[in-house]
Amino acid sequence: MRGGVVLLVAVAALWPCILLAQPAERPSEEIRVGDTWVYDHKEGNSGLTLSTYSSVVAEISPKEIVTNVIYRGRNGSALVVFDHDWNRIVNGPFKYNPNDGHGIHWPLAEGQEWRHEFTTSNTQTGVNTKSSSLTKVVGKETVTTPAGTFETFKIERQIKEFFIADPSRYWDTQMLMWFAPQINHWVRRQFITKQEKRTTSNNIDELIDIIRKP
Repeated sequence: MRGGVVLLVAVAALWPCILLAQPAERPSEEIRVGDTWVYDHKEGNSGLTLSTYSSVVAEISPKEIVTNVIYRGRNGSALVVFDHDWNRIVNGPFKYNPNDGHGIHWPLAEGQEWRHEFTTSNTQTGVNTKSSSLTKVVGKETVTTPAGTFETFKIERQIKEFFIADPSRYWDTQMLMWFAPQINHWVRRQFITKQEKRTTSNNIDELIDIIRKP
């Protein structure tokens, strides 16, 4: 009997680790028109808040989630269209074929990796680029923001992009995303971009509020 008790204690001690190791399935709760995520957009090195914006679901179809991005203190909004895995298809003047690969591969699990290639067309300038990315789920982290505390998967993505007309002009972007399955959205994202090996930007989006339609 004593051996059985010891075994039960050992299993109980390991149970949180076993739960953390389980893959996360696609959330059952549906995204609804009117759902809104509010973010502070910050400079990554100083932490200075540059702007605040809201991403509002405006329309949902079997293939797309259409959102309007509204910046506080500015008129108008920007159109951003996702598929149902949160890969972008349209971002303002930019169109991605087939998508930008910034979304989620379900079920999410630590150590999971995937590759993606896509082209980007700027409908205003006519400039086209080609990109390739490698994404890895590097771990799980508890993240606290002004919107609350969330259990997240930390996802790292390395992107290489170059001009199709001039491949010698290129840049690299590292994206870190903390994605919370419980809200089917990211609570923090960081983009560090280097053009020809020199850092040109380091920005963080952090969730500060959530508005869910009943």
